[in-house]
Amino acid sequence: MHHKKNGMEDSKMLQQIQAVLRFFMAMFYLGAGIFLLFFSDSFQIDRALLNIVGGTFLFYGVYRIYRASVSVFKLFFSKNNDQD
Repeated sequence: MHHKKNGMEDSKMLQQIQAVLRFFMAMFYLGAGIFLLFFSDSFQIDRALLNIVGGTFLFYGVYRIYRASVSVFKLFFSKNNDQD
């Protein structure tokens, strides 16, 4: 029984690490989108393509930040009712 509880704690810690990594990846997408939309004047790529890719990264980053923050809040700040 003690070993099973230990495994569940390791699993929660792994989920917490994954949630934090998902949050940082979402920040990367958001930053890449902002960079491509507003600070990519030196690239020799068509501006319309930069706007499409940058906008996609921006919206995907906002969506991923929302999903990651919900996951982080659930794993770090909510009370776990399964503890005995």
